[in-house]
Amino acid sequence: MRIHQIRNATLKIDFGGKTFLIDPMFAPKDTYPPITDKTWPFCDLPIPVKDIIKNIDAVIITHIHIDHFDKYAEEVLPKSTKIFVQDIFDKNALEKSHFNNIEVLTEEGNNFEGIKLHKTECRHGIRELAEPMMLANGMRWEAMGVVFESDREQTLYLAGDTIWYNGVKETIDKYNPEYIIVNAACAQTPKSGPIIMGIEDIKELHNYAPEIKIIGSHLDCVGHATLSRYDIRKSEVKDFIYLPADGEIITIED
Repeated sequence: MRIHQIRNATLKIDFGGKTFLIDPMFAPKDTYPPITDKTWPFCDLPIPVKDIIKNIDAVIITHIHIDHFDKYAEEVLPKSTKIFVQDIFDKNALEKSHFNNIEVLTEEGNNFEGIKLHKTECRHGIRELAEPMMLANGMRWEAMGVVFESDREQTLYLAGDTIWYNGVKETIDKYNPEYIIVNAACAQTPKSGPIIMGIEDIKELHNYAPEIKIIGSHLDCVGHATLSRYDIRKSEVKDFIYLPADGEIITIED
C-alpha cells in the first residue's frame, strides 16, 4: 500500500495493485474567496496536475464540495474516468458534467478488480448546526468514507469528512482496519460547529482503538480550517497521529 498526500483531502492511494485518486481539488493558490478571512487554497499543488492524474485507475469523490472536487479537476479529468460516489444524487451531478463511468458505492461493498470498496457513514458535523450553513451555500450535508479491503493488503479506512461519533466506532468494529486516514483540520464556520475531526475527536479515536495507525489529512489548505499540522504537533495527540507533508509518500509493507 502506498499513500501519497497531495494537498488538502486530495490523495493518491495505491492499494491492491490499483491506483485511486481521492477528492481531487486542483485550484491554484488563492483561487477562492475567503470563507473566514483568507483566500484559499493556502498553497499550490506540490506536483503538476498531469503527474497527479497519471496512471490512475479510478477516482473516489467522497462528496461534491469545492474543497473535495472542483472545476479544475472537472476540466482536466477525462470524461470516461472511472468514478465512485456516495449516492445517486452525486452520480447525477457528475453525469450533468458529462462523466460517463460512474458507480455508486454501497455499504455491502463494490468489487473493483479484486478490491472491495465499502461505503461508510459520515457525520459531517452536528447536522442541526452544519446543514443550514451548507444548504445556504448550495451544498449538501451528506458525505461518505470508504473502507478498502484486499487479500493483498492491510485494511484501510478513509474516514472522510466526519466528526467522531458512533458510526466511526461501528466501522472500526466491523472492519478492524490497521490504518485510518482522518480529515483533521477541525474545519468550521462561525455557526456550523466543527464539521471534521479535531484534537478531541482524534483523542477519542485513539482511546477507542489504540492499535490503529492514524494518518492526518485535509490540513493547511482551506479557509475554514481551525487546526494546522503545527497545532496538532503541539497537542496531546501528537504521538499517535502521523501528519504527512504535502507531496509526501507513505509506503506501507505487509
